[in-house]
Amino acid sequence: MKKAIQEKTVPKCIGETCDGLVKPEIVFFGEQLPGGFFENRSLPSEADLCIVMGTSLSVQPFASLPMMCSDGTPRVLINGEQVGEMGSRADDVLLIQDCDAGVRKLAEACGWLEELESLWARTVRKGQTQPKTKAEKAKKSRDEQLQDEVDKLTKDIDKNLQLTQDQHTWLENHVDNKFASVKDEEADDGPTAPLTSGQATASDAKAEKGEPSGEGLLHVFPWLNNKSSL
Repeated sequence: MKKAIQEKTVPKCIGETCDGLVKPEIVFFGEQLPGGFFENRSLPSEADLCIVMGTSLSVQPFASLPMMCSDGTPRVLINGEQVGEMGSRADDVLLIQDCDAGVRKLAEACGWLEELESLWARTVRKGQTQPKTKAEKAKKSRDEQLQDEVDKLTKDIDKNLQLTQDQHTWLENHVDNKFASVKDEEADDGPTAPLTSGQATASDAKAEKGEPSGEGLLHVFPWLNNKSSL
């Protein structure tokens, strides 16, 4: 089987009288589930903990298994997105992140992280890079740690400078648009015509007699120019 997989060929039975195709012990999409699935659908109700990860929960009847857990049974979803009805119960825990990172986080909370890292080290294939553990990250020299801090501060400063530059650009555009609007309004209104000598004399005469001219209030009190009938 391994040889066929490595050579990307269809595996066949090595029996002398068989020579049939060898099928992996999985269920292909669209294939009928084995009878054991339907015989054991009640098992989730007996579970103390349900962990769902790396699935879309969109293919039935498998997608209904988390719903068969008893109320009050904690259900943990470790997935890149929320799926199914996970998160609808008070005891649901959602770790929306990469599955490897979520499993490490769960193992750390349970006190199993050291054991998990040991098992991971045994399964690393040749040429595969193993993620650094927290202990390995802590072994960095003082200069390396200082460089990490400098890089982080540099990124923060660049981000703040970019924000400040965007604010200045917006302010300049806003002021230019405001000045342009004011100039347009002045051009539409035109210059104010000065009062003629006759108008000025009449207004001054009324003011000397204590009579209100009313010119500026006619739009509010239109009866000011009407003579009294008494």
